[in-house]
Amino acid sequence: MEIPKFLIERYQFWKKNTFEDYKDIYEQASKTAQKPIAMIITCCDSRILENTIFGGSVGDYFIHRNIANIVPSKDDKDQNIQTLSAIEYALKVLKIQNLIILGHSNCGGVEYSYKTFFDKKNISDFEYINKWTSCLKNSYNNIPNNFPETEKITFFEQESIKQSIKNLREYDFIEKLINENKLNVVGLWYQINSGVIKFLDNNNSFIDLD
Repeated sequence: MEIPKFLIERYQFWKKNTFEDYKDIYEQASKTAQKPIAMIITCCDSRILENTIFGGSVGDYFIHRNIANIVPSKDDKDQNIQTLSAIEYALKVLKIQNLIILGHSNCGGVEYSYKTFFDKKNISDFEYINKWTSCLKNSYNNIPNNFPETEKITFFEQESIKQSIKNLREYDFIEKLINENKLNVVGLWYQINSGVIKFLDNNNSFIDLD
């Protein structure tokens, strides 16, 4: 197999420019253990650039990505042991005190899930995706029937963030950290076309971060 030309060119540009500008930071990072200020669980979507959005530098954020930024419930934890192992490492080993669930607009995983729940005929031959997005069924069931279709999808995207936070609290070690004020869990929804971020407030509503 060959390395794509674009990878070589972009690496060379990064090495000569960005890396050189932050060479001291990379050098220091190689000598000390990582101490991220937050863990961010977000979607695999290539349009979500969490380090750019939140001004991340080397070592700032411990990132985990999966389709539709799902944290499975305790009952579904075997669906993706990687997500739970990443969370466990972040909280038990790295002692991270901020855990962020970052969802977004135009989420293909959520939209696909919506269509399959709405009409089983829309299910495609995606063995693993179908199994994974089945975790969103509870969130789908909460969608108001009187909403327009576009609003239903947005509601679904945001509701799934709430469900992931609820699922987090099913795990004893996470609930213990929250109750001891050693872990702050934040729900965020990012609108791609506007750059607006909404956060989940204490009233369980999404409001603008601005």
